[in-house]
Amino acid sequence: MHPNEMLSISAFSKLSEVSRKTLIYYDRIGLFKPAFVADNGYRYYSHSQFETIGVIHIFKELGMSLEEIQQHLGERSPKTTLRLLCKQEENLQLQIAKLTRAKQMIIQRAENIEQSMHLDTSQMYVIWQPKTPLLLSRRIYSSKKEFPDELWEDFRVRLNKEHAPLGYPSGVIIPKEDLLKTNGDMISHMYSFMTTKHHKQAYMPEGFYLVSYARADYGDTDKIYAQIFKYIKEKQYVIKGDAYEDYMQDEIVLQHAEDYLVRVMVHIEEPADGYHFGE
Repeated sequence: MHPNEMLSISAFSKLSEVSRKTLIYYDRIGLFKPAFVADNGYRYYSHSQFETIGVIHIFKELGMSLEEIQQHLGERSPKTTLRLLCKQEENLQLQIAKLTRAKQMIIQRAENIEQSMHLDTSQMYVIWQPKTPLLLSRRIYSSKKEFPDELWEDFRVRLNKEHAPLGYPSGVIIPKEDLLKTNGDMISHMYSFMTTKHHKQAYMPEGFYLVSYARADYGDTDKIYAQIFKYIKEKQYVIKGDAYEDYMQDEIVLQHAEDYLVRVMVHIEEPADGYHFGE
C-alpha cells in the first residue's frame, strides 16, 4: 500500500483518539507498529489498524498490562483469543457485581441520610414493613458491649463474598426472647439489607414495626430500649418477633460518636387501634 493511501500519525491519532506520544511509545516497545515508515522517519498507518488499536485500548481498560497485551498479540490465534476474551468477560462480570453493590450502598446511605434529616426523634412510629431481603452473619448470642471480633470478621467475609464494599450499612438483630424479658442488649446476628447470591437468602418479615430513633454511640443503646419497652407497655402492643437495630447516621456522616442516629424496629402484632404512622 502506497503512503498516499495511508494515514499520517497525526490523522491516525485524531481518528483513533490515541495521542501521537502514545503511538510513538507503542512503536518503540514493539506493541503497535505503523504499517509503513518512510525514509524520513514519518509513520503511516492503514485503516485496518484501527481494529488492533481498538483492541489494545479495550484490554488496557480491562486492566491488562502492556506486556500482557503485547504477549497476546505476538501469540494470538483463535484459541488463545477466545480464552482471553472468556477470562476478560469473567473479570467484567466481577467488576459489574462490585459496582452494583457500591451503587446499592450509595443509594441506601443517601436514603438513610435524607430520611433522617426530616425525623422527629422524640416520637415513636408504627409502620408496615414489607418482606425485605437480608444478608445474615452466623448466629451468636452476645452482649453488644462484648461484641466479638470474630463476628465482625465473619460478616466481613460474607460481605466480601457478595462483592459488597467495606462500609456497606449493617445492623444487629435483638432476639424476640430477650425483648420479651425487656432486655435489648443481647444480639443474635449482624445483618445488611441485601439480596444475596452466595449465601442463603434471609428476610426481615413483613408486618407491623414499632420504630424508635435516638442519638447514641455504637453499643450505647440501653436508654432507647428502656423507652421502647415502656411505650409498648403503655400502648399494650404485643411483641411478635425480633428487633432490628441500625444506624441512619454514623461515622461517615457525623464527626462525634454521641451524635450518631440509631434506628430500632421492633416487630409487633397489628395494633388494636389499626395501622398508623406516627403519634
